[in-house]
Amino acid sequence: MLNAPMSIYPVLIWDDKEATLIDTGFPGQFEQLRQSIEEAGASWEKIKHIIITHQDWDHIGTIPDILTARDGKVTIYAHIQEKPYLEGKIPYIKMTPERIASRLASLPATIRPQAAALFAKIPTFQVNRTLQDRETIPLHGGLEIIHTPGHTPGHICILVKSLSLLIAGDQLRIEKGTLVGPAPEFTPDMPAALQSMKKLADHPIDQVICYHGGWFGPNASCRIKEIAQEKR
Repeated sequence: MLNAPMSIYPVLIWDDKEATLIDTGFPGQFEQLRQSIEEAGASWEKIKHIIITHQDWDHIGTIPDILTARDGKVTIYAHIQEKPYLEGKIPYIKMTPERIASRLASLPATIRPQAAALFAKIPTFQVNRTLQDRETIPLHGGLEIIHTPGHTPGHICILVKSLSLLIAGDQLRIEKGTLVGPAPEFTPDMPAALQSMKKLADHPIDQVICYHGGWFGPNASCRIKEIAQEKR
């Protein structure tokens, strides 16, 4: 877990040979991320892969620092529909000047300068490998990509097959101890996101890690099916 401006949950999967980081935190959280990885007992030098669930700034913020620290020896993965945003060819959906101005105006005046500085540092970077729906990356026993558009066009969830563990990005959240769907206020295409929920209901999922909320389980499939039915 990383803290400030909110608690978030990047995920690190590792074995004897290498490690894979899924999402990377806000700009300015690099040292906190590195310390958390080391405290977990993983080797920073083993990180060879970064998978991005989607383009939002709290998921990509430390990538430039990671690339510098690892001398660029990291492969970055993202869904093919996220690639042009991450590489700066298309403006980030939720980071238009109008949206940034609106978000800054909603914040207390005492923290606006700090927030404005963070917004000014939202990175772009090269995606080394694009991903497709139902593709399995041959890492850590198999990581299945589930394309779950709605929150962003190329949002993905990742199923760790050997553990029946879903890394949900922002497609699922935990509120008051309960698993819920994506936040409508941050999801531009809710109809697509709700269709994506039905897609998740078809997978055998025991545990879920939500970027906002953390761990949920066991037998998470039952709750995911309930959410999918609620949204019909």
